[in-house]
Amino acid sequence: MDDTPLPAAWTTPDDWQPLPPAALTVSGLVGALVAIPFCLGSGVLGSALLDGWPARIGAALLLFAGVAALGAWIGRARARRTHWKLDARGLQVRRGLVWKHELLVPRSRVQHLDIERGPIERRFGLATLVVHTAGTRMHALRQPGLRDADALALRDALLPEADRDDDSL
Repeated sequence: MDDTPLPAAWTTPDDWQPLPPAALTVSGLVGALVAIPFCLGSGVLGSALLDGWPARIGAALLLFAGVAALGAWIGRARARRTHWKLDARGLQVRRGLVWKHELLVPRSRVQHLDIERGPIERRFGLATLVVHTAGTRMHALRQPGLRDADALALRDALLPEADRDDDSL
């Protein structure tokens, strides 16, 4: 096991860490963007029921804004219900309110780790940690919304001991 001390910011009474406030913003933004196809469909359907162009345009804009706001709310709620912790067993992620999911990636199952940063994540100082595990070829835990520094520290803490000096001669 790695004897590297965990950052002080990760130590809470139960060690479960929430996603940072920037992750809520990004999740809300992504939720609104994902809702755009539904917004267009609901705007067209809703405006088709009305007479006159001003009423149709007003109804379409109102439905568009409502569906986008709903997508943003759902995205923020999902991020608010996501917590993670790193302990001696490995990385644990807890998600959900109604359908709760708790994932554990034991340190012994970690094959390799990736850090991804999309343009929106980079703008807010966030990153996605991808933990590839032993098992099927497509099996990996993707945890978006981590602070960039936390993602790097998690990657270093989860890195298998044998892989730390692969590139040294």
